[in-house]
This record gives sequence, structure tokens and C-alpha cells, in this order.
Amino acid sequence: MPDGESAGGAPASYLFEFRGKGSEYFRIWIVNLALTIITLGVFSAWAKVRTKRYFNGSTFIGDHAFDYHASPLRILVGRTIALALFIAYEVSAAVDPRYALLSLLLIGFAFPWLVNASLRFNARYTSYRNVRFNFTGRYFEAMIAYVIWPIAGFSTLGLLLPAARRARDYFYTNNHTYGGRPFRTEFSAGRVYGLVAIAIGVFILAAAAVFAVVFGTEWLIVNKLLHGHYDPKYSITAVSVATGCFYFLFMSFAPALHTMIVNLCVSNTIFDGRHKLKSRMSPIVVAWITVTNAILTLLTLGFFYPWAKVRLARYEMSKLSLQADGDLDTYVSETLEGQSAVGEEIGSVFSFDFGL
Repeated sequence: MPDGESAGGAPASYLFEFRGKGSEYFRIWIVNLALTIITLGVFSAWAKVRTKRYFNGSTFIGDHAFDYHASPLRILVGRTIALALFIAYEVSAAVDPRYALLSLLLIGFAFPWLVNASLRFNARYTSYRNVRFNFTGRYFEAMIAYVIWPIAGFSTLGLLLPAARRARDYFYTNNHTYGGRPFRTEFSAGRVYGLVAIAIGVFILAAAAVFAVVFGTEWLIVNKLLHGHYDPKYSITAVSVATGCFYFLFMSFAPALHTMIVNLCVSNTIFDGRHKLKSRMSPIVVAWITVTNAILTLLTLGFFYPWAKVRLARYEMSKLSLQADGDLDTYVSETLEGQSAVGEEIGSVFSFDFGL
């Protein structure tokens, strides 16, 4: 049910909620892992669908959950073709580096198609209340957002990367539809630059504070408590603590900045010209969850991974809401043709990520 709906047709707030549990996903994950190993990777297509269905089915808006409809067989075919292309690239690189360069150029020209195919596949096989999503991006739009802008960003030593990020988020958001109705976001590149400046400033201040406190404490111990008698172990401890804190801050920077930009994009997104999305994630909390998830997953040799995914998904969804100006029951699903899974699976093999 909507939260805080008022009389007189006023907008109603629909809260997102992730109801999955780490223990539930662990059972799915461990079976997926075992069967994928036993079948030499063949079961990975079924594993992907089972995972997607669990996370979609555990994500609710009000009393209704999302769903995922992709066929494992379609994904398996796409994954087989993607793997064959990857092997062909590796073989060509081993035979002659010039062939590898040619392959990379071909991949560069194919990349926009790959982006669109992947995003369209994911969208068309995702539904909410039996209404499908869709993605309508075109080749040259993807070329600009995912090839030209990143090249411009890196060729200017990162100066244009915030503008490139805005272009990518515009392309991703503004080409998605639900029941044929569009999502639209609008925000200036200047706001992204402002968030980057804030993130860098906070990182510098936090790093300076860490070093000041750690080495100030060391100086106090050596000069006050030991009356000037120097003991190297205190310096070693101080350097170790400062280094650990610095790495923690360094690992936190990217997820914190990413969270701020996602908040900006989502909170400026309107669906069907009237329904407003809102994201209120805390950059500090997301950074803490991300970094501690990585540490705990490493310490448990990977077995914490299911709890890590659920932990992050639960927090992200808890901070997402939809201000609906009207009845959401009016949307009817578009009639969509079957979409090939090849694009998404090439993205999986080459480790591409095309989301926000």
C-alpha cells in the first residue's frame, strides 16, 4: 500500500523495499555455484536467471514485487556466442598482436550495439505488476555516451569525466520506458562537478584528520609518556594504523561519489511526466557497507558474498521512493519482440557494466 496517501488526489508515496534474506540467497547461491562447477559452466545461465528472479521477486513497491522472465536457454546461447568471441580475441592476440588490435577496433565499433542490446534485454525481461520495461536507445546515442564521452574524459586527464558521467546517466535513464511511458531525468553537468569537488574535499580533509590524529597520538606517547625515549614500535604502529585508515578512505571514495551521483540522477527523474522518483541514500553508509562487505567477503573466502549483496540491496531499496501523481494501475504492457541475449552475455564475458 502507498505510504502517506492523502485525500483529494494528492500524490501518494510508494516506498521501495527489499525483503530478501542473506540466508535465503545463500542457499540459491551455493547451489548455483556447485552446479555451475559440476556442469563446467553450463548451469551458469540457469544460475543467472535464478539470481535475477530472487532479487527482482524480493524487491517490492507497496504490495507488489518485480519479476524477471528471461529464458535460461536464450542466455546460454548468448553466453556461448560471447565466449566464442572472447576465445577468438585471445587466440588472435596470441597469434599476432596486430590481429588483437583489429579485434579491439571491431569491438569498439560494436560496443554501442552491445550496450543497447544488453540494456534492452534486461529491460524487456523485467516487469512490475505484469507490465514490462523497455529500452529504446539507438546506436549513435550509445556511441556518444559510452565511447566518445569517455575518450574525451580520459584524454583531458579526467577533467571531462563528470560530464561524461552525466551523458551516460542521461542515455541510460531517458531511454527506459515502463508500459510504453518514458522516464526522464534532467540535471546540469555543473552539479556533477560540484559533487566531485565535495567528495575530493571531504576525502582530503578526512585523510588529513586521520594522519593528524594518528601521528599526533604517537608524538604524545613518545614525548610525554616516555619522556623523549624513542621506541620504534610506536612509529611502526602509527604508520600501520594511518595506512589502514587511508586505504579504507580510498576504498570508500568511489562508492560514496557514485551514491551522490545516483541520488542526483534518480531524484531528478520523472516517469510519464508526473510520477517522481526519490533516492536518499547516505554516501557514508553506502561506502561503509561496500567496504565492510568487501573485507568480510575476503575474510570468509567468499562465503559472505550472499549476505553482502542482500545487505546492500536492502539499504538501497529502503532509501528509494516513488511519488505517484495518479493511479499506477493504468499502465498496460507493450507488445515486445523477443530480444537476443547475446549482447548482455558479451557484456558479462568482457565484464562491462552499463547501469547507473
